[in-house]
Amino acid sequence: MPRVVRRGLLAAMALAGVGLIILTVWFWSAIVTIAPRTGLGEALAPIDGAVPATGSVAWKVQRGDRITLLLLAKGGTDAEEAELTDTVLLLSVGGRREPTVVSLPRWLSVKIPAPAHGDVMGQLYAAYALGTRQDSPSLSPQWRTSTGAGDLAAATVSKLAGVTVDGWTVVDLRGFRALVDALGGIEVTVPTPLDDARYPSEDSRRTIRIHFNAGAQRMNGEQALEYARSRLSTSEADRSHRQQLVLTALLRRSSSLSLGPGLIPLVAALRGGMTTNLRPADLQALMRLFRGIGLEHSRRISIEDTDLVRKLPIADDAYILLPSDPTYQTLRTYLSTALTD
Repeated sequence: MPRVVRRGLLAAMALAGVGLIILTVWFWSAIVTIAPRTGLGEALAPIDGAVPATGSVAWKVQRGDRITLLLLAKGGTDAEEAELTDTVLLLSVGGRREPTVVSLPRWLSVKIPAPAHGDVMGQLYAAYALGTRQDSPSLSPQWRTSTGAGDLAAATVSKLAGVTVDGWTVVDLRGFRALVDALGGIEVTVPTPLDDARYPSEDSRRTIRIHFNAGAQRMNGEQALEYARSRLSTSEADRSHRQQLVLTALLRRSSSLSLGPGLIPLVAALRGGMTTNLRPADLQALMRLFRGIGLEHSRRISIEDTDLVRKLPIADDAYILLPSDPTYQTLRTYLSTALTD
């Protein structure tokens, strides 16, 4: 081989090696941004065939255990109250029963175990936000970690529902749009038409009109977000049902993914817009599980549709929700039964 050609080949190989290193470092940093508990070996090594850690979500999936996941959505950096979780959903899957999705009211008054000792009372949607105040002297050290905010929200929900939350994920509005678009859209069957003439635009000073016809349709990220968030023309309970439809459609679409280069655009889309305490092996196990069950036939429950909670007005057009049973025991029993039986 001529010397010039050999030098050119070596230079090309060197560039390729540098590019691979850069891509590896980027991928590792992106994965850790999304899933902070991920170790270097977990992010870069093949997962297929690996023995899952005892007690992990992947281990429970392998055993056929029932798993409870907490799914949160928040405003994101552009929102006025960026860390308040606008959506709180519990997904119970695995075992012998059908999947169950429970919408928890964001306005529900709950005990949040944020301090080192005892609890504070607050609305459910504030639990995650309290965990983001890492410099607060009143915040317990156990929540001052890279996953502390989600861990605190999960502990709050676990205490409320009487079940163990095995994993959690929080996504902001930008991350949600990017996720749906990176998946090529999602298929949602809209049960009844939705028309909202007062949907808040990106410019919070004005509103726009959105409309969805009934029937099956493919939604991009912006459309899925509009359909899930619209609330001024409908009730909170109706909004919860629409969020459940979007969630199951999103999980169904995500379950078709497999590990490989095709994940790079998805990871890029989610970086900075999503955080989870799940590890890559857990996520892969869940995708396999979702592929094998009929998520579209999930049992769907909205707590606001029940007599388990009551409204307490606190100002004009503002209220909080309280359990009808002030001891919380009736609500806790109902939730634990719905999620585990």
